[in-house]
Amino acid sequence: MAKKVVKKRKIRIFSVLLLLIIAVLAYFLIRAILSFRIQNIYIHDTKYLNDNYIMDVAKISDYPSYILSFSSSIENRLEKDVYIKKATVKKSFLGVVDIYIEEKEIILYREYDKKYVLDDFNVVDSPIYNVSVPRAINYIPDTVYDSFVSHFVKIDDKVRDKISQIKYDPSEYDDSRFLFYMIDGNYVYVTVTKLDSIDYYNEIYPTLEGKKGTLYLDSGNHFQAF
Repeated sequence: MAKKVVKKRKIRIFSVLLLLIIAVLAYFLIRAILSFRIQNIYIHDTKYLNDNYIMDVAKISDYPSYILSFSSSIENRLEKDVYIKKATVKKSFLGVVDIYIEEKEIILYREYDKKYVLDDFNVVDSPIYNVSVPRAINYIPDTVYDSFVSHFVKIDDKVRDKISQIKYDPSEYDDSRFLFYMIDGNYVYVTVTKLDSIDYYNEIYPTLEGKKGTLYLDSGNHFQAF
């Protein structure tokens, strides 16, 4: 009977040692996996925001643990930033992280309160990058402002880049009329409901044959030279 007890003890000791070895190996393996850092970060589709800014906002500028850097967490941090509309993070093999950014665009500068307006209606005091945008030179009433911005953001970028200043200039017939001062020296009158008609400015301009004047898009489509 005594010999059988010794054998059982030996088996138990061996089993305990084996489990201990497995546990130690598993510990070091898990530790090695968790300590494996992000190796490469690639940022895509940005026009205004630089890579360092994106990495700082995402909190991965120090190339942290690849395993513990969850894609959803990085996306959430990025999408809380005022300049970022949407972020998509994809992790691939060997520690590579790809970040796809959809930026918000600064569309307007309000001179009357010194605010820059983003395409989602948010405002910032001072942009983190240099930008040249149309300037609203006088106060736009709240009753008109939201509708104006929602239409203005849809204007073709190539046309919006040709607008220098914007003046709220209501008439006795329409309280949503604006006067656009164009970079080329022309004036354009337009109302909020007809704001999309300015998208044709690049087509209209060559027909003016170099003349400077006022284009009335608020009441039809006629041009009056200065």
